Amino acid sequence: MFILFWLSVTLLAQTANALTDREKSGGWKLLFDGKTLAGWHASVPAPPSGRARSAQPPTPGQVGTPKPCVASRSESAPAGASHWEVVDGSLTACGSPTGYLTSDRSYQNFVLSIEFRCGVDTNSGVFVRSPQENGGYEVQIWRQQPAGYNTGAIVGTAKTAREYAFKADQWNRYQITADGDHLVVELNGETTLDIRDARFSEGHIRLQYQQFPIAFRNIKIRQLP
Repeated sequence: MFILFWLSVTLLAQTANALTDREKSGGWKLLFDGKTLAGWHASVPAPPSGRARSAQPPTPGQVGTPKPCVASRSESAPAGASHWEVVDGSLTACGSPTGYLTSDRSYQNFVLSIEFRCGVDTNSGVFVRSPQENGGYEVQIWRQQPAGYNTGAIVGTAKTAREYAFKADQWNRYQITADGDHLVVELNGETTLDIRDARFSEGHIRLQYQQFPIAFRNIKIRQLP
């Protein structure tokens, strides 16, 4: 049994942040190499148009207790940006302030596959089609968002018909399809949302950090016509 367990762990370690031959032939591209932040940059969310950034403290329950950083802060990150690093093949954020990790490239029509691991009360989300690193569609991870846009919903756009739960402190997978105005969200193979909305047609991918420990890996995209 020990040998089987060791082989299974070794196989998982080998396949993390890599494309299978089938994925390569199907047009999938890897967005995170498991070693560096290449293709990504820390970003500061822009304030609402015409307004300065608010100095108001966050609503209680929206910001967690950060974990210490392993690596030193990047000198290339803009002032006020959160700190992101690669630890054990995963993208993680640490320390303060809150913020985002944003893809360098912008995408229009695609299928995005991304794995995340976090605690039961973590407030986070995956943004797609985020124009100019602000706005876009936020696919919610947080289980109890105050306005009811809980896990599997798209904040401010559509709520789920029922509650969906991710597996706390284990790896979970979101598959997000954006094809024209057709948006589909799947959590661990189960569809949480299937809607049409045309507000955002193209933009960046953004990973949200609210000082709750969270990790991302196996970030893959297949662009659609």
